[in-house]
Amino acid sequence: MRKPIWSGLVLGALLGCAGSSSSTSGDAPRPAPQAESPAASTSKPLRVTASPAPKDDIAITSLEVQGDTLVAEVMHSGGCKQHTYDLLWNGSFQKSAAGSSHVELVLAHDANGDACEALLNRTASFDLSPLKRQWQEHYQFEHGTIELRLAGSQVTARYAF
Repeated sequence: MRKPIWSGLVLGALLGCAGSSSSTSGDAPRPAPQAESPAASTSKPLRVTASPAPKDDIAITSLEVQGDTLVAEVMHSGGCKQHTYDLLWNGSFQKSAAGSSHVELVLAHDANGDACEALLNRTASFDLSPLKRQWQEHYQFEHGTIELRLAGSQVTARYAF
């Protein structure tokens, strides 16, 4: 008979640590741990750099252009530290055989040394206005379309303005 009571006490203690709202000890329930806030809360500007290079592993699951903002859904490991993302470009436009413009971008992920192995899904947003301004200066047109290609990914997006 003692064994089920002991197991019940251990189980009750474990469940009590999970923040049960029916606590009789008078303790206020603890707030749930805060998840890492996604980088999508504000759009970071596209950065032009001579030699864009990735830093930590990242998988790009989708890209969507919303106005002048590129929204990237990404996956990577982590969970213990804040991660940051940058969209990098070398400043050059390329032409396809059909004559349309495209750019090669790098989505740089900095895990800040996070060695945790949880699989994280995050959203990162980037302001494409610097790309648009440079295209307008280069081609002397106000409106255009640029295909956005990301290094290390087959996912692409079209930026029309």
